[in-house]
Amino acid sequence: MTNNSQLTEKSPFPKRFYAYLKERFPLLNHGILIISYYSSNQFLAQVLTKNGDAIHYSPYSIMGAITLFCMFFHLRVFDEHKDYEDDCQYYPDRLLSKGWITLTHLKCFGAAAIIIELVLSFVRGAPAFIASLLAIGFSILMLKEFFIPKWLKDHFLFYAFSHMLIMPLFALMVYSFTTNKYPWEAPGWFWVYAFVGFFVTTNWEISRKIRAPEDEIDGVDSYSKIFGSYGAAYLVILVRIIDTGMVFFVGYHIGLSVWFYIVLILLFLMTLIGLLQFRFNTCAKTAKRMETYAGLYIIAFDLILAIEIIREYPFSFF
Repeated sequence: MTNNSQLTEKSPFPKRFYAYLKERFPLLNHGILIISYYSSNQFLAQVLTKNGDAIHYSPYSIMGAITLFCMFFHLRVFDEHKDYEDDCQYYPDRLLSKGWITLTHLKCFGAAAIIIELVLSFVRGAPAFIASLLAIGFSILMLKEFFIPKWLKDHFLFYAFSHMLIMPLFALMVYSFTTNKYPWEAPGWFWVYAFVGFFVTTNWEISRKIRAPEDEIDGVDSYSKIFGSYGAAYLVILVRIIDTGMVFFVGYHIGLSVWFYIVLILLFLMTLIGLLQFRFNTCAKTAKRMETYAGLYIIAFDLILAIEIIREYPFSFF
């Protein structure tokens, strides 16, 4: 929880909005995520399309990264609208719940983000524009909970899986910004890596909703309620085995060095250590640690892929 001891509902709006961002959409964290995620997907797209050029960033990389950042932000805005009533009941100390930032404020910023996405992707060309429309359209379905909100609420795991499907669409948007080709033209191995994003975010989603028995909240769903504290933790490891294996085979296909696999194994062991810590010392601290490790993995596996591609292939910044 962000420290808002010097903030009041009468504070200038920029200060309140910045505090909201720190609380619900930390800019530094998301900036690092965008750089690592965009770089790995962009470099992989360049390697797999074999256009003969050195691996590189371009002005379109900046445009695409801004588009992706805006998409993550407008997803946050959609989630705030979708979950507002529950959040007011169960998390009354949040700035939005207290009314210091309102849904109307967020609606304006979210609309601005979507406009930026559309403009930048249109400037890039038809493939990027179509890819962005697909991602935006899917995010609207998420906002509407696919028009089956009650069924999804009763099937918590399907709820998470359906919402994490936005991640492959984000990867395909990066592909289109990078190559100026339509998403359906992406090579098979790029599709594999696109779905790695689905699994790693699913892993994080499960990890962040595992609680020690004494920390469960009446009326708030969690995976530890559904599968039991340790059953949910074992599910985290199962998903980690899947996404680590997928990254392993992508790396093997493009001929990355042994160091890539060593780091990948170390990242897997980090998740395993988190499970063991929670299993043998079940408390709020070790439950939170599983979420932290899952978040670190999301950034780290993208970074190591990007770094290894730079090491193995000719590279220039522009």
